[in-house]
Amino acid sequence: MSLLAKRSMIKEDKSNIITLGAIAKEKKKQDPTVINATIGMLYDESGKLFTFRSVDRALNELTPDQKYAYASTPGGVEFHEAIKHWIFREYYDEFEKNTFVGVMATPGGSGAISNTFGNYLNENDVVLLPSYMWGNYKQFAYENYAQYVIYELFDENGNFNLEDLYSKMEKVKQQQNRIVLVINDPCQNPTGYTMKDWEWEKLLDKINELSMDQTPIILLHDMAYIDYDYRGLESTRKNIRRYQKMNDSVLVVLAFSGSKTLALYGLRVGAQIAISRNKNNIEEFNRANKFSSRAKWSNTTNLGMNLVTKVLTDSVLRKEFEEELEFSRNTLIQRADMFLSKAKEVGLKTLPFECGFFITIPCENAEEVYKRLVEKKIHIIPMGNVLRVTIASITLKECEVLPKYIKECMEMKG
Repeated sequence: MSLLAKRSMIKEDKSNIITLGAIAKEKKKQDPTVINATIGMLYDESGKLFTFRSVDRALNELTPDQKYAYASTPGGVEFHEAIKHWIFREYYDEFEKNTFVGVMATPGGSGAISNTFGNYLNENDVVLLPSYMWGNYKQFAYENYAQYVIYELFDENGNFNLEDLYSKMEKVKQQQNRIVLVINDPCQNPTGYTMKDWEWEKLLDKINELSMDQTPIILLHDMAYIDYDYRGLESTRKNIRRYQKMNDSVLVVLAFSGSKTLALYGLRVGAQIAISRNKNNIEEFNRANKFSSRAKWSNTTNLGMNLVTKVLTDSVLRKEFEEELEFSRNTLIQRADMFLSKAKEVGLKTLPFECGFFITIPCENAEEVYKRLVEKKIHIIPMGNVLRVTIASITLKECEVLPKYIKECMEMKG
């Protein structure tokens, strides 16, 4: 007899990313020649975890109270303002004038996603998720008593599949008179796809069209990798600016990951940022998500919030941080260019990629290929019918040799 509640009896974390990553890490310890392309963190060319000097300097300047004292559940005003200025940048004043904005401190982008699923999906409602995705979305849905429907991420030309998404959105609207949609952009996990400006414009126009009759539409924009977009900080904010034109029954929720932007992976700090032209939507957002945050994790780490605030508001530290961030983006660009050029040379097909931590390879026998690669001391992540390679965690030289080995293992018989 199980002591678990009925819904918990089937709970099992089937994601293999952490498990396989731990195996790869241990193998790498035993043998430095092992290629570990499993870790969703940025490493430098010497194989060490990439850290920002500006962040380390800010850490040393924090007082004991700023590091260790309890924080308020939503986070303080200084943290909220620092996040808004960072996300909106030159459009901050426009957002203050044209929209209402709410901010909730969360443990990484994950907390923002969990809160959004919990507070904007009724029991057994469906959330729209992409066909290639970070698998935790499904667990967030189940944990919050929701279902999910998959939309195809790509069309036959390798563009964002707007038509399939439109069709799914209309069907969901008819079924539950509410749409909750997840878009992971830019540097989509796991493909590295980044939506074009015209794709964003068409999608937002469609959302406005579907919400003209006051249908509630919640667009959850998972922007974990926004600051690693090869186009730079200003370009990515132009699409965010478009949120000012959304209808009153639309709520945009941004899931920001300070853990990713500032390479504070284990510190778990992020923010859930809501944008609406309707003041009531933001008042409800603040009330419900404060309650949920208090019930789930009580409060986000004070150290993390004050560290983010310090780096993003101190003019000297921020300038240094932005320069270091540009260096990290260029590192990823160089690795991606190398991997993709060598993949083309050996005929290794990849899913559409623009930028980011990961490159994904279609592979029908992914598990078998993974085992063959392990025998060659190469560790990547099999995910259903694809293989995910983390270029963020491997060197330029490893990016050069990896496509050939993957191609060979995919073509092996038996």
